[in-house]
Amino acid sequence: MRATRAKQLLKNGIYRAIGETVVGTGALDGEAARTLRSLMYHKVNDIPDNPVTVPTSLFDEQMAQLRELGYSVVGLDAVLAHYVDGAPLPPKAVLVTFDDGYRDNLENALPILERYGYPAVLFVPIGYLGERRPLPHEEHLRARGIVNPTLDWGELRELDSAGLRIECHGISHRPVAALELDEAAREIVVSKLRLEDALGRGVKAFAYVKGSEAHYKPVHLSLVRQAGYELGFTSVSGANGPRSDRFRLRRYNVEPYPPRTFELVLQGACDLIAVKDTVAGTYARRAFNAALGTSSK
Repeated sequence: MRATRAKQLLKNGIYRAIGETVVGTGALDGEAARTLRSLMYHKVNDIPDNPVTVPTSLFDEQMAQLRELGYSVVGLDAVLAHYVDGAPLPPKAVLVTFDDGYRDNLENALPILERYGYPAVLFVPIGYLGERRPLPHEEHLRARGIVNPTLDWGELRELDSAGLRIECHGISHRPVAALELDEAAREIVVSKLRLEDALGRGVKAFAYVKGSEAHYKPVHLSLVRQAGYELGFTSVSGANGPRSDRFRLRRYNVEPYPPRTFELVLQGACDLIAVKDTVAGTYARRAFNAALGTSSK
């Protein structure tokens, strides 16, 4: 997986260069428009050559760094109160989120979160709970013997009870923009109902699969709202302000960043990288990954 490692080093270098340039030129925006930073993780484990994974020790370091830099980790209820009821968030508020429902979130991430007293949110695609089959983007890894198991329904309830709040990521882990409209509506509605039945409470937030601007359309925001969700999360890079559209909140995709790069991302110094999450940027990334041989579903 040399190509994957090379890609990671290149990305870290680009982020660091952009961030230091923005800080050095004094072009960093103030905090007034940055009321919520949402961090997006996927896997937390120590399996080598495992894309979209943050090593366990590094995840621990990043959680410690949040506190050292003066950030306040908040739960989903605080975010709901802010965007639905207008309640204030604490200064430098951060929401920690995970996508896809990997078992290592229970085994590795939860103990670290509990040690720091941090709440978090896990967005799960219900079609892969308790399944042996890999998620679509994991198939090429499974073929190479790299296995990242997903949670079952009992483990999901265990996580929810422990404070890692479970919310919705559809059923099939396919972007809603790639589905027929009726199928997208079914995924948005049925996944919510199934989770609510399993957890015995309302499900309030939906995270769009893939989540760049190419992976959802305005009609899907409307479907999410009509289904009774209160918040929608994208993977478009950047912070959120008090007037952000609550059905397309931005998140920073967290990778194995060195401490200084992680600091720059949190500051907003790397927000220019959000160009990769536009429609044109998404197609450019696909071409880049294809050239490197790091494409996945």
